[in-house]
Amino acid sequence: MKVISGRNVNELFQIATMSFRSPESLLAQDSRNGEVLSFPTPVTSVYKYPDERVLFSPERNCNPFFHFIEGLWMIEGRDDLGTLTMFAKKMADFSDDGEHVNGAYGYRWREWFGRDQLSKVIDLLKQNPLDRRIVLQMWDPFRDLGSDSKDVPCNTQVYFRCVNDALDMTVTNRSNDMIWGMYGANAVHFSMVQEYVASMVGMKIGKYYQVSNNAHIYKEVWDPLDLKLPKGIIGCFYETSVVKPSPLVDNPDRFDIEMALFFEWLHEGDHFGFEYKNSVFNKTAMPMVEAWWLYKEGLLSEAIDMAKTIKATDWRKVCVEWLERKR
Repeated sequence: MKVISGRNVNELFQIATMSFRSPESLLAQDSRNGEVLSFPTPVTSVYKYPDERVLFSPERNCNPFFHFIEGLWMIEGRDDLGTLTMFAKKMADFSDDGEHVNGAYGYRWREWFGRDQLSKVIDLLKQNPLDRRIVLQMWDPFRDLGSDSKDVPCNTQVYFRCVNDALDMTVTNRSNDMIWGMYGANAVHFSMVQEYVASMVGMKIGKYYQVSNNAHIYKEVWDPLDLKLPKGIIGCFYETSVVKPSPLVDNPDRFDIEMALFFEWLHEGDHFGFEYKNSVFNKTAMPMVEAWWLYKEGLLSEAIDMAKTIKATDWRKVCVEWLERKR
């Protein structure tokens, strides 16, 4: 098994992509979505500081607006396509009915199996932080095994473990696109879930491990990206303290209620001056959404000015830079 270990997603992304510059150690295979290059063994990614979740790679050019809101969308337990297509229209390609996302992780955590697994995980960790039977399940063998759905879960289970009063998390994955999934969306979404659970339990966030049974890159994506990426390891802004992660949860008792209200605002409008106790909503998520709306209306300068008001310094920087590249 190959192990890729580093400080955060920025370091792991660079180590992983450098590995793909040694094609003799890779497998070239066909897939239903085109030719892929893959590692011949499973890959474990180890994030020492998972809350440093923003990838600052202009070459990769992640959509930070989409990644952040989708992370909240998952924790809320939603499966509606409409929220996602506000920020990424191509998500409609993965819906079977044009309204819902079959493999939505959050919905599977909160609703799919007839119980709120995420709340149960938090309760069990509060009762016994050393409990080894705490498994958060996404894969449904009755619905997913042999399914022809456009979207079945790539990540299948999540395990939690308390180590030295910090909450470690291990995610298992059946098939992982390293550009769009592993070091793109997954690094954001699952670290947000880890931080959410740790905060609700009253623990520090520990390490994040992701075990990917099939880690691959689509050749049509990799070939042009390879030409643009740096050839060595470049330090990231977290290491130099240019940015730092902001807490996802300030007030655990009100977080779930305020998250529901945030999505109500996103879809329906004003809260009439509701006062949030968790600053992630009114000081990071809401200005992020407003900057996105301005961008979609063609008001790029105004969008950049709005993005500069985002409280979280890492998300502020990446959103401003993403918008500035649109010039």
